[in-house]
Amino acid sequence: MGKKLRLFFILVVLVALIVAIWGCYPHPSEDNTKMADYKTLESAPLSPVVSPLSPQTLACQTFIDNQLTSPQGGIYTNYQSTSQIGDLSTGHEILSESMGLLLEYARLTENQPLFDETADYIQTHLIIDAILLWRIVENGDLITDVSATIDDLRIYQTLTQAKKKWPLNDSATKIFETLESQLPTKGFQNGYLVNYYSAGSPTEDKTVEVAYLNLAAIQTLAAARLETAEAVEINQQILLGSFISETLPLYYKSYDPQKGTYRNTGGKVNILDSLMVMQNLAEVGLYSPQSLYWLEEKIISGTLYSNYDPQTGAALDTQESSAAYGIAAQIGAALGNDRLTEHALTQLKKHQNADQTSPFYGGFGYNDNAYSYDNLQALLGLVYNK
Repeated sequence: MGKKLRLFFILVVLVALIVAIWGCYPHPSEDNTKMADYKTLESAPLSPVVSPLSPQTLACQTFIDNQLTSPQGGIYTNYQSTSQIGDLSTGHEILSESMGLLLEYARLTENQPLFDETADYIQTHLIIDAILLWRIVENGDLITDVSATIDDLRIYQTLTQAKKKWPLNDSATKIFETLESQLPTKGFQNGYLVNYYSAGSPTEDKTVEVAYLNLAAIQTLAAARLETAEAVEINQQILLGSFISETLPLYYKSYDPQKGTYRNTGGKVNILDSLMVMQNLAEVGLYSPQSLYWLEEKIISGTLYSNYDPQTGAALDTQESSAAYGIAAQIGAALGNDRLTEHALTQLKKHQNADQTSPFYGGFGYNDNAYSYDNLQALLGLVYNK
């Protein structure tokens, strides 16, 4: 071997060693979060809504109609009424979240009268100064002047999909135009989705709530308003990077764009936050096999609990949630995973009140109370009940 050839060989070996050693250390510019091995569906085979609707679905809808709905058509946050108003919604407040979920149920079940009534309510009661308020008290003073982007995106996406089925009424058309105008200018900050925004001063959120990132809706908005195109890639990467670990294949709650880091609240992982992230991904045909396997195992064994330790993966309580099972059923439907949907619905129906003498019959209640979120997410899951 010639001298030049030996030197070249030595140089190649040294470079290989340097690369190997460098790769063993975390770099300041890298996010050290474990990235999941995601898969993409060739097409997202959304499971069809079962028709006619099952008795459990109709019973849940009747409970919501009779026990959680105001005379004017708003969905109460709680079954129990209270005059107390605080930072968190209580009593008979009305949320844009609830009305958006009901609007989605009407679209899925092709109930155009309910869809139109819900749109009329949103336009009449929730939109003030071109802002879709996230919480109100009917016939009372305003308790907020801000809009929640998670609810706006859901309603916007639902209206977009409904337009493919029937002409939108005047209220739905106005809501659609309001959201398509407001979201690009107020709903994002440097491409990052903000949590809330108002008609006045610009929002300066320091963190992004990962569960708020309705990627399907952001994609739809970007197709109509090109100025939001960069937000698609930015927020998709936040979603993909929020995977915690193989030990607990769930998702972080929030992301700090300035630090490039993720965090949970109170040192624990709330299952609803993680399920909403999984749903955001599933609705655009993305999923982590690790997360799905973990979710199926917990549901089949009846051990899907509310909070988990992000370090050990251990459950921190034994509390179950009808909303969690409802969302899990929807994730299965979005991915065409009938096994996941069926097992989630089996667990969900165990919590449905079957006592025909109870005011909670057909619904999902706890400790003499019932909550709109639990019942509406359960209702959206039950539409796939065979």
